[in-house]
Amino acid sequence: MANATIAVGTYSGEAARPYVAAAIMSADTLANGYISTLENVHGTAVLRVFSGAAIQAATCTFATGSDQLVLGEAVLSTAALKINEQVCNKDLRATWESAQMRGQSSAAPGDFTTYVAQYVAAKVAEGIEHNIWSGNYNPDAGTSTGATYTAFNGIMRNIVLGSPTYESNLGGALTAGTILAKLAILTSTGCPTTIQGDYENTKIFMSRSTHALYYDALAATYNLPFLAEGMADKYKGYEVIVPNGFPDDTLLISKIDNLYFGTDLLTDHINASVLDLTGVTGDDVTRVIMQFSGGTQVVDLDSLGVLRRTT
Repeated sequence: MANATIAVGTYSGEAARPYVAAAIMSADTLANGYISTLENVHGTAVLRVFSGAAIQAATCTFATGSDQLVLGEAVLSTAALKINEQVCNKDLRATWESAQMRGQSSAAPGDFTTYVAQYVAAKVAEGIEHNIWSGNYNPDAGTSTGATYTAFNGIMRNIVLGSPTYESNLGGALTAGTILAKLAILTSTGCPTTIQGDYENTKIFMSRSTHALYYDALAATYNLPFLAEGMADKYKGYEVIVPNGFPDDTLLISKIDNLYFGTDLLTDHINASVLDLTGVTGDDVTRVIMQFSGGTQVVDLDSLGVLRRTT
């Protein structure tokens, strides 16, 4: 959107995509590919899970083995979402005009309406990011009660509802004194053997606050704070991913292709409107309206490990 000029009007389907895409796909997790994304989901999408398929000794007849190929499924359901934002032009115009004074060194667009739309899109992306991980999830208890973000069920809420095999209670808030021991559990007894040692595809997810605790723990262990800077990006060979919306007091180990976000971005069911009311009602405001959908799902609950608080 940075190089596009957005005209005032109402758009749907493909015409609305530049507006809605900027709002959704700019979320930290989606922009960096921390989970898999489906952009053409309208309502629901079925995620297939394959298991089994035993190898047998060769014969001249067809015979199924005792461990046949089993096809399971997980359903990703999206929630209908909307954005109704009204921005006072006066509040943003001074900032936009100041940015314009910097000339080519400014990243601000030359059109004020575009600037307003970008501002709203950034706020929407932030909300999408937090809902992806923490939607209907209270990190203090693992329940939906008391959740800060409630637009749709996030990854952690789906994990709680699915009761995975490798799920452990942290026993309290994480600290710099406990983080190393908890990570040791997450990558051993708290992790399915099928993903243990798969350093290329398996990742450890934690919040930014938890990552700071991990950094402090490493710095204290080696008594060399600067050394921890590079070491905190990994744990026992696993890459540590720190999404902006990931909840505190929660540790997750999983493959990226086991975690999904779905939206109807590539369908004809999205809408966007940018309405400057200055010449219509006399109000010095711009309204930004968007309609789209979003949701998350876990493909295989037995292919991940999670440590979280239950109280």
